[in-house]
Amino acid sequence: MTQTTISRSVLHTSTVDFKRHYREYLKELAKDIDTNRVELITALEWCFDRWEYWRQKFYPEADLMFPFFLSMKGGKEFGHYSTLGPSGQPSVIHIKRSYLLGTSDTIVWKISPTQKLVLKKDHPDRLKYVDQTILHELVHQYLHEASPHAAEYESEGKNYGGHGPLFAAECNRINSMLHPELGFDFIPVRHKKPSHAKVADVQRPSCAQFTHGEIFWAWDPENEELAEWQLQENQQRLMQALEFFNRAVEVVNEAEEIESNFPAPFALDCAEVCIQQLMKRDQENGTTLLDAFIQGVLEHAGVSSAAPVNIPPAEGLQTELIPEPTVQLEVDSPLSLVEEGTVLDLKTAYPVEQPAVSLDRLSTDIKQSDLTKADFAQRVFGHKNGQQLSRHLKKLRELMAA
Repeated sequence: MTQTTISRSVLHTSTVDFKRHYREYLKELAKDIDTNRVELITALEWCFDRWEYWRQKFYPEADLMFPFFLSMKGGKEFGHYSTLGPSGQPSVIHIKRSYLLGTSDTIVWKISPTQKLVLKKDHPDRLKYVDQTILHELVHQYLHEASPHAAEYESEGKNYGGHGPLFAAECNRINSMLHPELGFDFIPVRHKKPSHAKVADVQRPSCAQFTHGEIFWAWDPENEELAEWQLQENQQRLMQALEFFNRAVEVVNEAEEIESNFPAPFALDCAEVCIQQLMKRDQENGTTLLDAFIQGVLEHAGVSSAAPVNIPPAEGLQTELIPEPTVQLEVDSPLSLVEEGTVLDLKTAYPVEQPAVSLDRLSTDIKQSDLTKADFAQRVFGHKNGQQLSRHLKKLRELMAA
């Protein structure tokens, strides 16, 4: 592979000279891959141009190295900065290939179990979103290579994965200038750990999603304590961001995936968790998993399958047994209060302290209401949309599986 002998310091080498050597490096690199060489090289050169644009805008005097841009097929991250590359190159920025080349639609954010933000593969403005990732990685590079606090940042990275107070402060410095230029109100970000953040910043977006999170949200969308006015601000910010990216990013609604398997906890409530999950699966799909589970337990225990069992059958299944609910629900479902015009508090009506009871009751109430989740949330809890309800259901499922 061609070796570049030119200095990689931006303060001692012209951009034109480095790009000439870098292009030679890319052409040599392309011999080892089985994709369209011209397309990949062009995309990586575009990355370099965008890096140079952001560097001149925010770090014109910083003694950074010209980075090697790589685009591998593997990895979960859309972008990543490394002080050392896979071939020993110092200062490397990796951009995931499918994300860079747009070979498929990319889920960039899961709003809820049924709503996702998707970057469209064929949209002419999709690189506008990718461009923001390059700025994110440039900040990592600066803090590693040229910041007067580089040593502190290295130490901080062990506890925050690179997204600690120093990174958040640099993000806020940049965004205080960039957001107004892009037509947005400035939204501060916090460091990665909300438990260690200042009180005023706890509900703000995390700097781990810098350049994207605070463009789409004014408040952390994963925070379950957001008030109605904060959810409204998030919705307004989301609509503005979709317009900014010219609909290269879209909200996609999908049917909620039904769990086909689940972890059984090694705890006293293991049987209850299994039974409730299997009941739910049978009711939604007309299967007989619960019956098979019961028979299997009886066989292992050496008990006759004809012995009476106080387990309720799945809906639609025929049985001669008299069902008794495994999870004792309260006499009145919280939904009965709604018929009297009362607006309920979600976490009070379906508390996380009793996840099995709450999940069973809430799932049943939604199903029996014949409403969508969003309509159910609006009618029962007075919410503007179904985001809080989806997060609460997700939390209950996580607690059931814990």
